[in-house]
Formats: sequence, C-alpha cells, structure tokens
Amino acid sequence: MPGGRNGEELKVFGATILGFATACINLNIVAGSKATSLISGIEVNGWYPFERLREIERMVVESYEKCGPIMERAGIEMMSIWYNAGPGKEIIKRGVEFLYFQSGSQGYASVVKGPKDQVGSFNLVEIDETRGRALIHSTDPFNKDLERGVIIGGLAAPGDLDFIDVNNDEDPHHFRIEFG
Repeated sequence: MPGGRNGEELKVFGATILGFATACINLNIVAGSKATSLISGIEVNGWYPFERLREIERMVVESYEKCGPIMERAGIEMMSIWYNAGPGKEIIKRGVEFLYFQSGSQGYASVVKGPKDQVGSFNLVEIDETRGRALIHSTDPFNKDLERGVIIGGLAAPGDLDFIDVNNDEDPHHFRIEFG
C-alpha cells in the first residue's frame, strides 16, 4: 500500500499475519515451501506493511477459482487459533463478548495502525443480545470474506452459541449477525 501523509504506511501486527498463514497451512490451502515463505521473518509482536498480508491473500485468491468460502474458513481457523492457542480464553468467555472486544480498542485497533483514512474502522453499530442480532459496520482494509470468517470464528470459539449467521450480501461493509 502506498505511504500516507508524512511517509506513514498501513501496518499490521505480526500475530495477524502469522495467524492467517497458520490457518492457511492448517487447512492445507497452501503447503510446502510456499507456506514457509509466507511467514519467513515475521515475528509475533512485530509490525509489518499491510502488503505482507495482501501477499498471502493473493496467493489464496490466485490458487482457487472460488476463494470466498476458503477465505471465510481461514478466518474461522484464525480465530480458533487465537482463542485456543493465544489470549482468547483470557479475553472472552461468551461468544457475544467477541463483538464488543473486536469493535473496541483492544480488538481491531490493536492489530492495524497507520493513516486514519487507510486504517478504517470496525464498529459495532447495534446489538440485541436477547434477540440474538447485531450489526457491524466495517471500513477496514481486510478481505471481507476473511473478515466474515473472523466474526463467525470469534463468536463460535467459546462454544456457547448454537447458531451463528453472518451476512454481508447487501453491503460488503455491513455485517448482519444472528446468533443464539
């Protein structure tokens, strides 16, 4: 991505790149030397140009004719890794808590930094826990199929929800969520 004002560029936290690459490897989306090259030199706590994540996305998109479901599955797997092998269990106890966490400063804002016009946002617009509905508005730079998977995986990770549906067919930036 091009640099922003004052040479600042969009950056992504290393754990996000490693999570996506690991999900792709675990799901056999990419393998062998290709998979190894995805994570070469990436440190969990480092910051990297967002383009590094885009390189992995391109590898998936170019390898599969219909990559939407594959990207969604990779997002689900990323959240499973985050929850079970990372800090997830300490942060959220119920699936719905993921929506609050991800839209707060501890979630999305902790893994992407750079010029405000490139960082975008991930906002919980409304939530009705009783009816099992929520709406998220996202202007972040992530692939929307991957992002849908992240939402599904984050909600599913604690295992307390029996039903999760995330749909952004009407508008790719508005995720309508139903859960129960």
